[in-house]
Amino acid sequence: MGAFAEENLSNSSLVGAILADRYEIICEVGRGALGVVYKARHLVMEKTVAVKVLFGEVQKDETNFLRFQREAQAASSMSHPNIVVVYDFGISQNQTPFLVMDFVEGTNLKDVLQRHGKLPIERAVAIFLQMASALEHAHSKGILHRDIKPENVVLMHTAWNPEFVKLVDFGIAKYVNEPSKNSKKLTMDGEVLGTPAYMSPEQILGNKLDARSDIYCLGVLMYHTISGSLPILGINAAETMSLHVTDMPKDLAEACTSMKVPHRLSRTIMKTLKKHPQDRHQTMRELLIELENYRG
Repeated sequence: MGAFAEENLSNSSLVGAILADRYEIICEVGRGALGVVYKARHLVMEKTVAVKVLFGEVQKDETNFLRFQREAQAASSMSHPNIVVVYDFGISQNQTPFLVMDFVEGTNLKDVLQRHGKLPIERAVAIFLQMASALEHAHSKGILHRDIKPENVVLMHTAWNPEFVKLVDFGIAKYVNEPSKNSKKLTMDGEVLGTPAYMSPEQILGNKLDARSDIYCLGVLMYHTISGSLPILGINAAETMSLHVTDMPKDLAEACTSMKVPHRLSRTIMKTLKKHPQDRHQTMRELLIELENYRG
């Protein structure tokens, strides 16, 4: 593949470009909340990496640039085996922001669920435990993910684990105690960020968020993974968001007609889906402990 100057390329056709004089873009592998993710090769280290490139230029969209910068800061401040590692952040010669991460080879949970419908209890809980551990670490750093959904959970086959979780895309991550002056820049009044089917009631209402919002979102994912259906789903995004605020889903044990869900596990997952944060688990550690002891 021939390399050529990045200045002649738009964000939609970076394949073959040399970004920041050191990353050769090989192919597109996905699109996140803020930009395109490419497989790339570090020319000096000869290492395969993932490069996420922001949609648009810095001058054209300062808000998205600040969100992108925050993603880089958040991800680089964390060190956990189940969270993707960020190595580099910069702005290319044509003013395109980019960040460089581990290249994670695996299958995302969304594709697994589309193929199988739902997962057996043991397999599902093994995934949940890794996710909860990763999120507990993020919360310990004061970071909320805010976009927990199956496509942001990559399952890798490793020598020690056939489904080793990597949590990706902190594109709309938020610091819990972020100064209000920064928060105002990144969250306009009435703006809702996230994926409707996986959002907490307080996220939809635009209220102040804490770890309990991520707990709700993880609860939605857990319910979906075990039952094969979303706990809350309207005819469109607006109705789905409205129902998340007002309606409790069918009990998980009732939703799973083809297999028996352990009572303790069903109770744990239904608790994560309580409408009011004070009625849920108060920390990810509390949820993690219950998941570790779901039998009985």
